[in-house]
Amino acid sequence: MKKITTLSIALMAIFGVCQAQKNLSTKKSKEIMKNKEAINAFYNLALTVNDDTRPTTILTPLMATGYKSSSSTAVKSAEQLMEQLEFFWKIVPDLKWEPQTIVNDGNIYIVRSLASGTPNGDFMGIPTDGKKPFNIMTIDMHTMKDGKFVSTYHVEDWATAMKQLIPKGGNSSKDEAKSTMDIANAFMSAMGKGDMEAMSNLMHDDMVWQNAGDKSLPWIGPWKGKKVILKDFLPSFGANFQTIKWEPNDALSRGDTAAYFGQMIGLLKTSNTKTSEFTYALRVKVKDGKVILWNWFEDSFEVSRAYHNK
Repeated sequence: MKKITTLSIALMAIFGVCQAQKNLSTKKSKEIMKNKEAINAFYNLALTVNDDTRPTTILTPLMATGYKSSSSTAVKSAEQLMEQLEFFWKIVPDLKWEPQTIVNDGNIYIVRSLASGTPNGDFMGIPTDGKKPFNIMTIDMHTMKDGKFVSTYHVEDWATAMKQLIPKGGNSSKDEAKSTMDIANAFMSAMGKGDMEAMSNLMHDDMVWQNAGDKSLPWIGPWKGKKVILKDFLPSFGANFQTIKWEPNDALSRGDTAAYFGQMIGLLKTSNTKTSEFTYALRVKVKDGKVILWNWFEDSFEVSRAYHNK
């Protein structure tokens, strides 16, 4: 009888261990399922434009407290990410974000996607008319917990998108493109040196300075006309923003248009707060040997954060 009792205890112990492992495996399987459902909603219902949902509606219950979305140059909160996606839905009405590969390691999910769309309007400093699409690869690394996003690291090939979207110069010659780039470079150089006389000489009388972003910032445009830019915009901008780093990495020109892409850091004087390093895009148009359009696209979320010292 004693041997039978000892054997029974041993079998019960083994059964208990097996049952615990089974329960743990079931719990993990359920969490993986919840995480994958959240990821599916993220790409198919929040990033991809559709008639049934909105980014904010889908993502609000899926974001953990303190969620951060980080790129190589900026960090956004859940609220900032959702605001950006709402803007993308407006400017790219056929936006698609299609996962191609999902790799899972513990609570980390790596997603390789294809992002495509046809912007209609000012998209990252590039004028678009809803006729030219972009198609790029993106990679995201999500940390997940119980069906919610804890954090995301992401990389998008926006440089390729810009090249796909920049308008062709038609029959414009290489000489015109070079002249455009020379004038744009001269204007940037004068701005960097604070040479107002040189800047003024390079400005077309009908110049437009377009800055998009938080309208509570006093320099957000558009500012129309050379006189208005010199009298109102530049003093307001200079009183509020100090450029610490302004580094173009890529520059392209075709016909009367030049485009720049790079990194920037600024100090917001009213709050004495520095921005983190962020990516900017710039479109410059030249007419009659002078700059007629300065169309600036920056990480307006980061600049607004620093301005309001959030």
